[in-house]
Amino acid sequence: MSMNLDKVVLEKNHSDFLQNTKELKSLLGATSKSVTVKIDPDELTDLKNSGYALCFAKKVGDNDYNVIWKSMKKYLSNNKFTWTPVYEISGTNTFEDSVKVEATTNTQVIGLGERTVIDNVGLLSDPVTGGDENSINVKNEYDKIHVVISQTSVNEKGSMETTPIYVSKEQVILGESSYEPVEKVLVWFQANAETATMFSEMRSNAIEIKLTGKSSDTVEYKDGKWSRVKE
Repeated sequence: MSMNLDKVVLEKNHSDFLQNTKELKSLLGATSKSVTVKIDPDELTDLKNSGYALCFAKKVGDNDYNVIWKSMKKYLSNNKFTWTPVYEISGTNTFEDSVKVEATTNTQVIGLGERTVIDNVGLLSDPVTGGDENSINVKNEYDKIHVVISQTSVNEKGSMETTPIYVSKEQVILGESSYEPVEKVLVWFQANAETATMFSEMRSNAIEIKLTGKSSDTVEYKDGKWSRVKE
């Protein structure tokens, strides 16, 4: 009787897990955003031969874009970049131009409207509800530190990966701070560009795409210029 009961419980738990997984995928599908980048064939040849990568950056609050969220090197004439509202928070000791972000604290998965505490030894606590409901919130009890916000996107292989979208340029002092991801992305081409690399200056010949209130947009690169494609 006990073995049969255990089997029923296991089957129910497995069923609940599958259902929750389906619901999560459905939710992410409903809230995901995407940008399609079309590249003129002549431009594609020149860009590839010159070693340029297709780069994306994500807006956080009113701050400048400052991290290459995704450096896509295996791009083609028609490319779709998709992301989901799944975030992580960590800390790092430095902000340095042209250097890849390296977390020096533990990392926590965190949602909008949640709050984590960096304690006096530099550990980030499990997030709980609190703070601005549209932001990622943190209370710093440790010392001066740079906060890192990361977000999940889909790579060229179709797999989900979480990489940095923002690093606070100035060290965060003791107390409360909030970081609001904004549905704006910057797209450009850059040579020798690597995912998760910090930058200080605005990218040249880039296009900013606003996805507030819509799930997707399409842009085209032709004759060395960016333009939006009417859907």
